[in-house]
Amino acid sequence: MTIETCNESQIHSVLTEMGFSASTPIQSAAIPVLSAGHSVLALSPTGSGKTLAFLIPLMERLDAEVCETQLLILAPTRELGTQIAQVATRVATLLPKAGERSIQVRTVFGGQKAETQKAEILKNPNVVVATPGRALELIEQEILKTSGLRAIVLDEADVMVGMGFEAQVKSICDHLPNKIQAALFSATESEGQSRLQNRLVHRGQRIDVRPVVQAQQASIDAEVAIVKHEKVILKSGQDRLSALGDLLRQIARPELSGIIFCQTRESVQRVTEFLQESGISAVGLSGELGQIERSTMMRRFKSGGVQYLVATNLASRGIDVCDLSVVINYELPSTQQEYLHRSGRSGRAGKSGWTLNLCTPQSANFLQDILNGTEIKLTSFVLNSVDAAAQSTVRSFVKIHVNRGKSSKLRPGDFLGALTKDIGLTREDVGGIFIFDHFTHIEVSQSLARTVMTKLMGRKIKNLPVKATEAQVLTAPRGRGF
Repeated sequence: MTIETCNESQIHSVLTEMGFSASTPIQSAAIPVLSAGHSVLALSPTGSGKTLAFLIPLMERLDAEVCETQLLILAPTRELGTQIAQVATRVATLLPKAGERSIQVRTVFGGQKAETQKAEILKNPNVVVATPGRALELIEQEILKTSGLRAIVLDEADVMVGMGFEAQVKSICDHLPNKIQAALFSATESEGQSRLQNRLVHRGQRIDVRPVVQAQQASIDAEVAIVKHEKVILKSGQDRLSALGDLLRQIARPELSGIIFCQTRESVQRVTEFLQESGISAVGLSGELGQIERSTMMRRFKSGGVQYLVATNLASRGIDVCDLSVVINYELPSTQQEYLHRSGRSGRAGKSGWTLNLCTPQSANFLQDILNGTEIKLTSFVLNSVDAAAQSTVRSFVKIHVNRGKSSKLRPGDFLGALTKDIGLTREDVGGIFIFDHFTHIEVSQSLARTVMTKLMGRKIKNLPVKATEAQVLTAPRGRGF
């Protein structure tokens, strides 16, 4: 059975909107079975696209107009549960609405305030994502009602058993309706997990895509062999953001473009803002972006209008960009497969690629450990320190005052673009770009200052006319902000 034989054609549309140009093995195998209402035991490695493999078909079968909890998803950790809920919320916006109400998604996790969660669950959301302990607590208190459940999912079931949740999951099963669709997803098999299988999916269809994924991974390994892998060791006390800025300046070339990977959305936002404020052309790709914003951003990146894309693994799914020069792991991945997935985005089609990893001395050992068993040769990248005194002997700067600032919604990249693309300066000609509420100070090479001010007068930046005057001469240049 293939996805094409499913009754609901919107499954394809949702996968496409979520960034998958083609379904993964677990999606191709599990979606038709779940869409038909059958239970499954699915064996697939972490990071293989399994979240959408169960969310799309199960949520597509829900009735948003019925105000009751119809789908319960159990995850072993709050972090995984949060990720599932974020994807589920996005899927809910993409599924067609039969009435006025869209599918409601809520979370309940241990370690968080129970009262707030209880109030949300009493509203009877259609989908609840939970850790086993908190889910059982709310079920026993008759706050989380199970009478209307149509399906239950156990994600990372092997991890759940390994963390000691087997007894709690079994107790939850005691409260489930007699006829309920079940989906158990796992990367491995174990005795404890087998007991849960017998309880939930003993009549379900077994799906094991691990051999297929492993074969695909072998192909990726061969492709990764043309990628250069280097570790960038941070010095004691060195700030990771400033190290990233130094690294990008050191490797800067006009033709260079790449993806900077972070582990969380918060890191994506922090890195993106830092790069933009430093005058480096970058945009952040978040799972919360609407499809129009995402498409616009990707068009800019693919056309060369943006040099760096900052993203998490989840937000970057489905990205297919030719001639990607470099992948930078601002924060290291957690698994070997995740590393290979990231690094495999550069050096495609026989072209050379580059993966750079920001590491502390301790995390460098972890990186080496997760690469054991691959053909990857990890070498060291020497990050040069910036010697301001040496720079000052070569180049002096003038600070130019421009009459536009934050209130005009201008960013450093806007000014840098005007200086380099429109006026013809090189990046070495530009120092710091300091934006205030109603004006901006820009450091430029002293020999070019008069020309820059003349050309900026009357010029428009983001369709806003600007005026430029000399502010003051610097005795020593500040660290460049691009």
